[in-house]
Amino acid sequence: MKPNTSGFPRIPSSLKDNLNFFYILAVVPLLPILYYDAWIFVVAFYGFILLLLKSEKLRSLKRPRNLQILFGLIIITGSFFVYYALILVIPRAAFYSAANYIVFLSGLFLVFFDLSALKQAFTPLFFIAAATSSSLIAEWLKPFFSPFLDEITHLLVNILRVLGINATSYLSYGVPLVEFTSLSGNIIRASFVYECMGVFSALVFSIIIAIVVLEDTSDWKVKLTASVVGVLGTFALNIVRVTTIFLTDYFYGAEAGATVHYIIGYGLFSVWLALFLYLYSKRRTIQMKILSLWRKPIQPKNAA
Repeated sequence: MKPNTSGFPRIPSSLKDNLNFFYILAVVPLLPILYYDAWIFVVAFYGFILLLLKSEKLRSLKRPRNLQILFGLIIITGSFFVYYALILVIPRAAFYSAANYIVFLSGLFLVFFDLSALKQAFTPLFFIAAATSSSLIAEWLKPFFSPFLDEITHLLVNILRVLGINATSYLSYGVPLVEFTSLSGNIIRASFVYECMGVFSALVFSIIIAIVVLEDTSDWKVKLTASVVGVLGTFALNIVRVTTIFLTDYFYGAEAGATVHYIIGYGLFSVWLALFLYLYSKRRTIQMKILSLWRKPIQPKNAA
């Protein structure tokens, strides 16, 4: 056995070799964060699948040094105190959130893997970290998007009026409200708050786009254009979602509208995601057809 000359306690090799132990330690603290959102769970789960597929390559890399392991353990310990720094930026932050987990995962990676493994594990870790922190990022973005609440509310009211519903909007304690009378004669009042804007959905969509972009070898301009179209499409889809909820309120009552509110987002998001990925996969064929139509020569008319 090689003598230990580092001056630090020797870390048992079984701990460093057992990747299954790493996965257990990485997944279990994540469950409370992902429990309430299915899409985030799917993206994070995909990240762990990618990490599992790279297990053999990760095992073949050299072991981390004891000093690095000790540093990782310190980071893991510090992850339990992230809350006290986070509330200075996000006062409504939970005691245990995505920020705690990302710091914890960083320390855990240093305990089990040498820094050279980051090249192999970067993409899976990015998906896991991005998925878990999306709600935190959405909360951070709130001051930047909230000023547009009133404008989007007016847009929704105008859409309802075009559809034949006499809707109005006004502010109540700074919160935009939409009001109209349903077919049954009941007055429907609905607040349009930051969580209704679709920022969280756009972030999840961005993470999924990142999966496609990182695996694709196309020109960066094509990928950037597709990404922008996809994210903007997500915001447009959110307008369709809210309008559909209001229409359900109008025709079938508030109770039916509440039911649609909880399920329609997942349905529309799934359809838009599938459509976007399909069109992106067929982009070369679509581009060639558009170019062929654009360059198609105009046939001269026959002389009378």
